Parts: sequence; C-alpha cells; structure tokens
Amino acid sequence: MRTHRARLLPLLLAGLLSPAAPGAQPRPAPATDAGPSPAEAARRAQAVARVGDQAITVGEFEDMLNEAPGPVRQRYLNPTERRAYLEHLVTTYLLAAEARRQGLDRNPEVSASVRRILSQRLEQRAVLEAVTPESVPQSEVAAYYQAHLADYQQPEFRRATVIITADRETAARVVTDVRAARGDLRRVRELVRQHSVDEPSKAHEGDVFYFQRSGAPTGDGQALDAALASAVFGLAREMDVTPQPVALANNRFGVAVLTGTRPALRREVTDPGVVATIRGFLVRDRRAQRTAALLQQARDRLHPEVHEDRLGLINLPPGELGNLPPFDPHSTAHPNTH
Repeated sequence: MRTHRARLLPLLLAGLLSPAAPGAQPRPAPATDAGPSPAEAARRAQAVARVGDQAITVGEFEDMLNEAPGPVRQRYLNPTERRAYLEHLVTTYLLAAEARRQGLDRNPEVSASVRRILSQRLEQRAVLEAVTPESVPQSEVAAYYQAHLADYQQPEFRRATVIITADRETAARVVTDVRAARGDLRRVRELVRQHSVDEPSKAHEGDVFYFQRSGAPTGDGQALDAALASAVFGLAREMDVTPQPVALANNRFGVAVLTGTRPALRREVTDPGVVATIRGFLVRDRRAQRTAALLQQARDRLHPEVHEDRLGLINLPPGELGNLPPFDPHSTAHPNTH
C-alpha cells in the first residue's frame, strides 16, 4: 500500500485548503464522444463512502484505482484489497478534515506544498498529457526531416595528413619516406615540417581534417585540391599513402596519408528510430511552447507584480549558510574551481 499512500498525499494536502462542498459533483468519467449513458453516469455518481458531508463516489474511487499500474490494479480485483484501500482513503479524508479544523490549511508550509502539487498536476494535464509523441502526425515528422536532411543523410568523409611540395621530384622522395615511416605519424609530421610549402596545412602538421570526395571541408577544416581528395578516397585503409605524387591545380604536388574515415550516413524518414527521435524533438518544442502560452495566459489574467527594490529587505543570516564564502557582487558568476 506504500505507493498508494504516497499518491494520496496530494489529496490530503488539497483537502486542507478546500472546505467541504456539500453536493459537489463527482469527477466526470472518461467518456466517448457521445458521453456516458444515463445508466453509466448514475452508476458512477453513487457514493461508495461518506466522510461528513463529503462523498467518495464510485466514479472517483474507480478512477483512482485505474490510474495505478497494471500489476497494482490486478491486486484490487480482490475485494478484500479493494476494501482496505477504501478504508485508507476514508482515513485520508478524516485526517484532512481534522487538519482543516485545526487550522493547518493556513500553515505556509502546507500552502506551499499544495501550490507545488497543483502546478505539477496542471503541467501534467495541460502539457505532458496534451502533447505526446502520438499526437505528432507523420506529415510533420516528414517536414522536420526535410528541413534537417543533413542530419540524416551525409556523404562519406575522409581525413588525411598531406605534404604539399613545389616540385614532383621532392614529392616522389616524400612518398618513399612516408612509406618507410610505416604509419608512424610523428615521422610523417616531421616530413611535413621539412618539405611542405602549404602554410595552412603545415600550421596543423599536415592535418586537413575531414573532407568530402570533392575536397569540400567540414566545419573549420581546410578545403583540399579535388585531385588530391580523389586520390585519398582511392586508398583502401587508414595509414595508406597515395602511391605517387598528385599534380595539383596550382602547379604543386601533393602526398597524402589516410588517417580517418567517416562512412556515409543515410537514414530514411521511414526508419522507426528516426521517427521516434524527430517526434521527441517536436514534443519537446511543443511542450515548451504550450507551457509558455499557459504562463502568458495566467500573467495576462492575474497581472503578477514583482517589487525588486524590496528584495534587499530579506535577511539571510550568514551563520546559517554553511561554509560558503560571503557573496561578492564583483566576482564572476561561475568561478573556475579547477
């Protein structure tokens, strides 16, 4: 019963701030578009228990049980277990009524707890339950996919360390020396420093980062001559070397070592994983928008006021703040603790 005791706490707290309402109508039953039949409405409206002038209806009690997980609901098929839960619910109503009689509904801590529970319940009903992955139609998933196509379809990329020389003879010697290095990148970088005449790539020890077959770079990488890029894409394994100098468009010659491969990416909009991911993005955004709209509606209706000039009137005794250093308004917001 521990789980349901926890679930009854909001009911107890809410009861503290809500006086008994004689003749209050029970919570309506989940209904079809046509609504519940008169017989169904009459069944749910019957009182299964009363505490003072508050009734616990069949419909309310039924909804509470049906909100529980399947294994828990299975337990309440047993009449004895169902009776015990009803007794616990009656106890909760009794305690709420007594707490209200003793004035606990005016306790600031209780009021704060009730406000927190109500705000969480509103968010659950008006945002989380209203915007679900199932509520996002496939047409909007497809539109998002097309707008972010580069995230799901990408060509193959390769990475290379290159040595650019001013003549073919030097490049030919570099090919031999790079092969003799047998994959030792430290030796390859030394050859870059000795022979490369291309300052942009030389500044990164010959590493031009990832590029496409055309030589187009990714991110902040360096564009590569199309002929040299094509030669790199002709290599079979990482640390392979272009077999001969590659003539470049600027009358120079290039030698390259393949240092990385990023396979092509092609994920279709019909992929269940893609659909689930996109729906997750859309649900997150829509929930944020719905929450913002809900708050704006409440602001427009209630016109909240904040008196920032009075925040300085709040006293926080330093002795109760532990070992934290005194607040310094001139210090940075996120000091470096490393």
